[in-house]
Amino acid sequence: MFSPPSPEEPVRPADTQGDVYVLSFPKCGRTWLRLLMAKAISTARGIPMEVCRDLALTGFSAVDSTVPRIVFWHDDRVPWRTPAGLSRNKGFYRDRKVVLLVRDIRDTAVSRYFQVLHRDFRPYAGEIGDFLTEDEGSVRTCLTFWDIWHARQDVPASFLLTSYERLAADTAGELARVLDFCGLAPAGRDALRTVVDFAEFKAMRAMELSNALNTDKLRPAVPGNPDSYKTRRGVIGGYRDYLTPEQIDYVNDATRRILAPPWQPAAFAADAAPASPHRLDRTP
Repeated sequence: MFSPPSPEEPVRPADTQGDVYVLSFPKCGRTWLRLLMAKAISTARGIPMEVCRDLALTGFSAVDSTVPRIVFWHDDRVPWRTPAGLSRNKGFYRDRKVVLLVRDIRDTAVSRYFQVLHRDFRPYAGEIGDFLTEDEGSVRTCLTFWDIWHARQDVPASFLLTSYERLAADTAGELARVLDFCGLAPAGRDALRTVVDFAEFKAMRAMELSNALNTDKLRPAVPGNPDSYKTRRGVIGGYRDYLTPEQIDYVNDATRRILAPPWQPAAFAADAAPASPHRLDRTP
């Protein structure tokens, strides 16, 4: 069983040789961004997607050493942490680049609930209101994690904040910004359009249903149950379909109390997003 170290001794990723680390709390759109970046590198370098086994982008670096080693992971085993157990020591990233992917905290919380309900090895037994107030791996852990990175963003060699909502609003433009930050040559407009179409929600859902990528990172936990899919449902602001006004107030109040003010707009990003009642979620 995993035994978290003290906050002074952070958990390091299994791959410590990365040039760029893409970090996130679970359910912020990490698989979508990973698939976009994998397809972009494959298209630009002419390297088959098959070398990117289990969506590990370092497979491209093994074939072409000029491709930076890009490692995705949930920094410091954050899903299994309490707020007090999170490490504030980010010295590991001092000579590396860091991309932090965030998402509206309320949409994140709802999507995370369905993950622990259907995709955890020990399924969560409570209701969504119970989950919101859990001490481990829920709302306050996520907000504290973001707040730590707000305070420590000057530790890495370079730091980039992006979000699911920015990717949804301008997928090609935001992807180009992330790729450029990682040190990858900018792709042309047509190439980016191909990449965006490849990772569009319906295409990702089809990949998941057919197990096209042969990875648990894009495979239903319970075939036939859409709530168990990586490509689940959520629209931007979809939390309103699941949370009561009192539950929303709880998350909003926690955000204002825990997260540094400059990053609070990102945590409330769904409030600024245009209404999109028919937009399907891209947040695996």
